[in-house]
Amino acid sequence: MRLISRHILRALSAPFFWGVAALTGLLLLNSLPPLIDRFGGKGLPAKIMVEGVFLLLPALLALTLPMAVLVSTLYGYSQLAAALEMVAMYANGISVWRMARPALVGAAAIAVINFFVFDQLVPRSNVRFSDLQTAVMNKTPTLALQQQVLNVLPPSGYVLRAASIDQVTGAMRSITIFDLGTNDTRRLIVADSGSMAESANGRDLILLLHSGEIYEFKRNEPGQLQQTNFVHNRVVVANVQNELHLSNSRTDRGEREKSSCELLDGIADQKWSVATLTRESESYTRRDLRAMTGLPPVLTPPVQNKPAFPPHCGAYRRFEGWFRRLMLPKQLGAQVPATSPRAQAGAQRGTPPPAPGRAVVQAPMSPGPQNPAVVQPGARQFLVAPATAQGNDLMTGFPVVNYTDLRLNEAKETMRKYQVEYHQKFAIPLSSFCFVLIGMALALKYPASGIGLVIGGSLVIFLGFYIMLQGGKGVAAAGHLNPAVALYAPLALFTVAGLLAVNAANREMGTARSAGLFAAIADFFRRTRD
Repeated sequence: MRLISRHILRALSAPFFWGVAALTGLLLLNSLPPLIDRFGGKGLPAKIMVEGVFLLLPALLALTLPMAVLVSTLYGYSQLAAALEMVAMYANGISVWRMARPALVGAAAIAVINFFVFDQLVPRSNVRFSDLQTAVMNKTPTLALQQQVLNVLPPSGYVLRAASIDQVTGAMRSITIFDLGTNDTRRLIVADSGSMAESANGRDLILLLHSGEIYEFKRNEPGQLQQTNFVHNRVVVANVQNELHLSNSRTDRGEREKSSCELLDGIADQKWSVATLTRESESYTRRDLRAMTGLPPVLTPPVQNKPAFPPHCGAYRRFEGWFRRLMLPKQLGAQVPATSPRAQAGAQRGTPPPAPGRAVVQAPMSPGPQNPAVVQPGARQFLVAPATAQGNDLMTGFPVVNYTDLRLNEAKETMRKYQVEYHQKFAIPLSSFCFVLIGMALALKYPASGIGLVIGGSLVIFLGFYIMLQGGKGVAAAGHLNPAVALYAPLALFTVAGLLAVNAANREMGTARSAGLFAAIADFFRRTRD
């Protein structure tokens, strides 16, 4: 029996490794154009591009490993069946289920490797690729600005904020620019849209603004505000290339940048937030309704502090920490930013220093006698109170219950994303088992189909599984279905289909078989026409 198992594994191993190489190469070719578009033409060394390519490989391997299992099963078992080796095994009392055992054992090993790649390598490579992409964007001013953030542009004294920034085209929406360059004059530039580009000398940032106003206030002329409307305006920020250095460190990570243990921690954290915000929303709703009907107010329940949740995974978490220390290098001395005298003085006064590459700017944001230049005609102002506000006073323009419901919906959405990503880390590796069953049944049913069955069958099967998986992810992320049901339903369906197909092949073993898949399809259409 061991000899037969080794013989079957040898027949499957070669097409598996060839399948991994070929499928990974095809997916990599599809990922190269956007990578070249992001990193190319910026004067970067070749090693940056090579590093970006290597960082893409773990995510591609997580998909190609189960695909290669399907390809090797179709090719290996079809070759054994075409050479009548499986018929000889069956004639000697070896069932089809026994012939499938070596492939299933191999699929278990591949599933473990695939989970390790998906759980450990992919999140870290995604984090590294995101940091690398940010570093590349920081090299060019048109790519270094961030949306919905006060971007300081030294040494000009400009502070820019945009509601949205397209990192590829440089297009911006809802632009606000504070000109704090001089002491005696303050300017506020507001534009509906615009774009940014790099100058020919590579040092200046050119901002093309459309449909906006300029408000100018001079300290030596109190009580006077000059307003200028424009259709198009060109603003040149000089020498920004030599000064614009934003920090690449990130404290927040998305669901695709977390391991399974970190996702479990995030799910527990978001569940607590959902329960707490639900109670707060109900309390604020009762408070507002009682205030509207004239009933006496009730005390708002005290705010609960978030408990310290114990980390998940136990011993696996220790292995995860060891692997993280193995993969990530220690911080070098040159990577620790030097503390400036200004930051040291702030630290002595108890004021935390600003983050590297990020300036703390206190710009006037509300109209008044001291800052009339920030008046925006037609702008609506909302006073957002904290969710822990107590009493009967309602918020101006934006009720506190709406703000709490907004936070509640965000917490639910984040929790669903974490759950979808967590279950996906198991669903894709486990698909190797159902692919072995379906591939073996097809190979026994149509042994003479050759490479056509391998290519066509693998594409149809994996494409069907992937479409169902992505559809389940979308339905679960929208909250219409439990994430576990949505992610494991395609796996269960394909597994049941594979078990039934192998059972049917076991009953029909040794009987007359079709010459091939294409011949069976042609015969089906011929019978239909007759």
